[in-house]
Amino acid sequence: MKICIISNFGPYFSTGGSEQVIQHIAERLAKDYNYSVDIYSFNYKKNSTYNNINLFPCEKNDKFISQISQKYDHLFLYSDSTWALPSIFNNLNKINCKISIALVGAYFLQAHPDILNILKQNINKFNLITHSTITPDYRFCIDNNLPVSVIPNGIDQNEFNNNNSINFREKYNIKNQHIILSIFNFFYGKGGEILPDIYDRLGEKLEDFIIIQISSTVDYSYDKIFLDKCKKKSHGANIRFLRDIPREDVVAALKCSNVFVSVSKKEVSPLVILECRAAKLPWVSLRVGNIGEQKGGVPIDYTDVDSKGYVNIDNRVIKHFYMAILQLLKLEHLREQVINEGQENIEQLDWKNILPLYHEVFNK
Repeated sequence: MKICIISNFGPYFSTGGSEQVIQHIAERLAKDYNYSVDIYSFNYKKNSTYNNINLFPCEKNDKFISQISQKYDHLFLYSDSTWALPSIFNNLNKINCKISIALVGAYFLQAHPDILNILKQNINKFNLITHSTITPDYRFCIDNNLPVSVIPNGIDQNEFNNNNSINFREKYNIKNQHIILSIFNFFYGKGGEILPDIYDRLGEKLEDFIIIQISSTVDYSYDKIFLDKCKKKSHGANIRFLRDIPREDVVAALKCSNVFVSVSKKEVSPLVILECRAAKLPWVSLRVGNIGEQKGGVPIDYTDVDSKGYVNIDNRVIKHFYMAILQLLKLEHLREQVINEGQENIEQLDWKNILPLYHEVFNK
């Protein structure tokens, strides 16, 4: 099968949860099922090839349709919010293959009834995918009588089981007793601005700790703006920002830290939570997306969201964050219990068990 994968930010030149998912899907389809895989993305600047995967910059509108029409056996859009989706929906007569969409929230379709109507009228041309049955995109499909397949996100257990020769503490000169880790790129709603608030509350009860924030530079106009705002608010707090570090260092950080904190105010199926489970790192996160079905950490409840579905953070939520972090650091029996719970059925989420589900959907 010759398949075209389409996304806003593709792997190899950008690093984030979605990029990791796309890379695993692409490379394993090529290796395990002999697919010919091309990825089109808006962050690519030129044609290139990595690990037998062909990469192409996305053109816009009709030029993009000319790039892909009549060339592929299957199209796979990762997120309905990819900027190429309207062009595809408005030119379905020029596309002669089936189209799969991993909805990743279905935010665009929910906001554009005209595009949703095109989908409903041509549903036999589409496969819809969600990562969980408790996420908004799954409920959206059920409410609109749209057939949907559920394929969870995955992790490569070998990446975490192999002995990593990198001593993260030594390499980054970290002397503090406790490392509180947070990994996210600086997009709207990722919640970086509340890290200093959590730090301040922790400092009232905990000595000798550091918050490590890891991110990658994104070809996105607000990336540096959000980063600078977070750094400015963090002035005086022991929060270190690490940018664009190697993947093996990220894995080493996950394996040597004491607690992971996700401050994202809106999510679907965050890959980093699965990585925490694989690394046996207890996590604390707002109960967003599919966090409620994840093991190995403490979900934080909230009472209020804004008109776009982002959690409104108040002092009560901050208090629950710091109390959960404190308990996971101080109560060894709780820590061990949470880690053990995180290992339940973790092998089922290995990519070797996830890829056959994508192969099945793509061949419907």
